Amino acid sequence: MSQQYPPQPQQAGYGEPRQPGSNGLATTALVLGIVAVVVSFIPVLNVVVWPLAVLGIIFGAIGLSKAGKVGKGKAAGITGLITSVAAIMMFFAMNALFFSAVDKAGEELDKSYDSATVGDGDSKTGGTEESEVMKDFKITKCDVITGDLGIKELAIHVDYVNNGDRRYSYLVEGEVLADGKKVNDFMSTAENIAPGQKFTDKNAGALVNADEIKDAAKLECKTVKASRTNF
Repeated sequence: MSQQYPPQPQQAGYGEPRQPGSNGLATTALVLGIVAVVVSFIPVLNVVVWPLAVLGIIFGAIGLSKAGKVGKGKAAGITGLITSVAAIMMFFAMNALFFSAVDKAGEELDKSYDSATVGDGDSKTGGTEESEVMKDFKITKCDVITGDLGIKELAIHVDYVNNGDRRYSYLVEGEVLADGKKVNDFMSTAENIAPGQKFTDKNAGALVNADEIKDAAKLECKTVKASRTNF
């Protein structure tokens, strides 16, 4: 009778490949880097790039180190590192472009709107303050006249000439004084005046009650504030 031996456990062969483990840190770095890059294109709000990118760099470095041990996650770790660094660079680039555009817009706005408040001065010239706005208009008439049907009216004429390099609309605000006392306000406008173009507003005194000033010994139409806006 032949002797039987118990079955021996089968040993794993040396040639079989090792199964790779997990590398969640590398995957996390990849996700953080991609999100950081996307957010980096949104000026101001892209401040959240910093925590995302810093964590992406840390996790990417650890995941890349772990990839050699577990055999998985090398590509994700490298990509996470690259995208995180790129997100930081985009943060600076996009914010630089954004704030540069804001500065230019502010400069254009300054050019498109001028205003001046007038101090005491000759009522016929609209004040003595030197400004570009004040050079573009002049009060040429401030008199009580007899209009249609014999009704007394205040005639205020404002002559405009656009001395600028673009189209402007103007607004002039002023006061009517009778014997040195303010009795009413007036307002004059000129719309869409081209460079070099002249215009006379003959209706600035339309809202003033002439009965209050028809007997005044001295009548003044005084500019208080003037502005022009880029059309």
